[in-house]
Amino acid sequence: MSRPHNKTYTLQVVREGFERFKRENGHYPGAEEVDSCPYLCTSRQIQRKFGGMLKLRESLDIIDSNYGTGDHRRQIGLNINRLAIHSEKAVGEYLKTVFGEICVHEEKRYGTGRNRVDFFVYANPNFAVEVFNTYTIKHLATNLNMKLDKFYDFPYFLYFVVTGSEFNQESIDLMVSKKKKHFPDDKMKCICFNEFKDYCRKHIPLQIKVQTKLFS
Repeated sequence: MSRPHNKTYTLQVVREGFERFKRENGHYPGAEEVDSCPYLCTSRQIQRKFGGMLKLRESLDIIDSNYGTGDHRRQIGLNINRLAIHSEKAVGEYLKTVFGEICVHEEKRYGTGRNRVDFFVYANPNFAVEVFNTYTIKHLATNLNMKLDKFYDFPYFLYFVVTGSEFNQESIDLMVSKKKKHFPDDKMKCICFNEFKDYCRKHIPLQIKVQTKLFS
């Protein structure tokens, strides 16, 4: 992500950027969304020029200026849940189309604890999928850290599939390369949904004949 050099972010310029973000995303940006948006100034610049996000929103006459509490925060949570469900469904439908419904297991448990993967796919070779729906690199990195702890000893190849964002594979690879927690490339991969579709070609669908018996 790059921003224009030497651009002057006046209150009017920021207002236009906030309104553009709302048209594109249905809500005004939070601090982390500001940092990931190429046409907005950074949260650090907002702190220096306008006294922080809260004061900026008040200056822009955004009524629900405290984004950390109240109805706005609850609505964000509902939207995130809906997007997560939609993303998992999209990935699941794709997997079933490629490998067959009988070979795609949702919420598959592994090990002796309560650990589960979003999808476990029986193929040649077998693999699993965890779905991420996020819009910022910071959230992606935080969620990935938790997943790495959870699935460190997972015995099959595990794809962390990123949906619901404008990330490209280059930005994801850069984030992964800078992480303190590393995962082995031969066991795990954090990848965009479109890139994941190409990687699925490495796994050969099983030829399973489903027999049905008719009853008179």
